[in-house]
Amino acid sequence: KVTMLPIIAPEDFSIIAHRGASAYAPENTTAAFKLAADMGITEVELDAQLSADGKVVLCHDTFLDRYGHGHQQVEALTSDRLLSLDMGSWFSPFLYRGEKMITLDDLFERFKNRFTFHIEIKGCADNLPTAVNSRLNRWEIQNTCVITSFSFESLSKMQKLNADLRLAWLVEDINHNTLREVRDINLFQLCPHVDRVTTEKVTSGRTVACEIRAWGLTGPTFEVIERIKYAIHVG
Repeated sequence: KVTMLPIIAPEDFSIIAHRGASAYAPENTTAAFKLAADMGITEVELDAQLSADGKVVLCHDTFLDRYGHGHQQVEALTSDRLLSLDMGSWFSPFLYRGEKMITLDDLFERFKNRFTFHIEIKGCADNLPTAVNSRLNRWEIQNTCVITSFSFESLSKMQKLNADLRLAWLVEDINHNTLREVRDINLFQLCPHVDRVTTEKVTSGRTVACEIRAWGLTGPTFEVIERIKYAIHVG
C-alpha cells in the first residue's frame, strides 16, 4: 500500500515545477508556468533551444514529432515558424488548442519576479550558451537563475561567459569520475538520476556542489510519490 499525501519534507527541500506544471498543462508553455505560479510554486525548470535565426525558444524535444508537427528539428526552423506552432493540442485539444511556443524573453517578461528559473541548455547549437547569457543580462536576472545541462562543455562555456552564474550538471550517477571532473568547475548543483542516488553518494556529491538535485521522478503517480519520498530520505 502506498501512502499518498501529505509528503513531509525538510524546510530547505526545493519543489521545482518540471517544464512548468507539466502534469496539468502543456510543458514549457505560458499555461504551464502560469499554473505553477497559481499553485504557489516558486521554482520552475525549463528547456532552452536556439532557433535557426538565433532566438532562444522553450522546447524540450530536439524534434517536433511528439507535439504533432512531424519530424522537424527545432534548431532548423526560424523563430517565426516555431512561435506559430500549436503546442497545446497534443496535450489537450479541448483545453489547450492554440497554446503557442514561447521564447525565453516571453517567459522573463511575464514571470521575471515570480520564479527561480532552472534553465536547461538543450540541442547542439554552439551559440546557445552565449544567447542565453545575453538574455540573462538583458533582464538582469542572473541571481534568480540556475543553468543546467547534461553537457559539461556547455556548462564550461556558461562559466566563461559569467563566472557568477549558478551551474548544475545533470548526470546519471555520482561516482569517482563524476567527482573528479567537476572539480574544475564552480558547481552549484550536482543532479543524478533519483534511481541511482544513495545517502553516501549525496554526501560525496556535496564535497563538490552546494546542492544535490534528483531528476527522473516520472512514471505512474504511486511510483513518483515513492521516488519523492526516497529523494527526501537520502537527503
